[in-house]
Amino acid sequence: MSSAIPSQAPGGGGAGDARIRPPPSFSVGVCAADRMDDPVGFVRSILEESARSPAVMRELVVVASGVQGPTLSRLEQASELDERVKLLVESKRRGKAEAINRILSSMSGEYILFVNADATPEPGAMASLLELVSSSPRNGAVSALPVPEASGGVASLLARFMWSAHNECSVYLNHLGVANHSSDELVVFRASATTPLPAGLVNDGAYMAGVAKRRGYKVKVCQSAKVRVRTPSRLVEVILQRRRILFGHAQVWREVGAPPMTIESMLVLSPFASMRLLVRSLSNDSRFLLVLPLAGVGEALAAALSIIDTLRSTTAHEVWRRFT
Repeated sequence: MSSAIPSQAPGGGGAGDARIRPPPSFSVGVCAADRMDDPVGFVRSILEESARSPAVMRELVVVASGVQGPTLSRLEQASELDERVKLLVESKRRGKAEAINRILSSMSGEYILFVNADATPEPGAMASLLELVSSSPRNGAVSALPVPEASGGVASLLARFMWSAHNECSVYLNHLGVANHSSDELVVFRASATTPLPAGLVNDGAYMAGVAKRRGYKVKVCQSAKVRVRTPSRLVEVILQRRRILFGHAQVWREVGAPPMTIESMLVLSPFASMRLLVRSLSNDSRFLLVLPLAGVGEALAAALSIIDTLRSTTAHEVWRRFT
């Protein structure tokens, strides 16, 4: 990692003037709600993955929102695994934006890595993100590629097709160097590129990436970093999830001044390129053709519902409805 190699002191040139810069530091932030299968195992896996990175983890901040009973007890147990684990408890869910702001105010690292409590980083993914974001002072945000867990059924197939299209678009925009959107399942930000989130914000990754881009940083995706994610098990849940995401994109557009560049916005901004990306996604799995018409109808319905939400309220979906 370039930031960990010897650097020349100002005005120096000889080997005797070389100084070893200490390894970069990072913090990890996790937003946990009322559903976690194995809190202890999750925290332990994050600690183990953090140890693989040449960077130094300062703290792992877990905000538990509306978590009660056995799940809260297991989170308290998890916080005892390592003195760097900090557990912040909210008696009720107040929205992810508030939870993330609590994490931002608690961090001390040069970088902050966010991982969803219901996501599973693949081995080495966290280290890869940290290596890439610290490889250039211009890199402000780097996200992993989400890999949906196959659970069978039409809803699962539809969700996997949507994630496939999402990832194809992310890689395409990354190669062009114009990306301004990050997935929040597993993403790392340079601390100087972050800012507190507005109250009621829905799409945290998209907002923080948009802010980083506006400040002149590069927003990138790391193809070697993968994170496994769950998907809704029913079609109506897929549509309602998309409704919330599209509403969140409209929020980000208002706040940042530019729409998040995703496969759906590319259909309007660059229709020919988006069509090529969709064809490439369909080629990844021939079964995606079966849900292509459903994807079109579902996305149109989700878009219509999100427009209604936008007209009625600026804080709709502040507290996410959970499906998985």
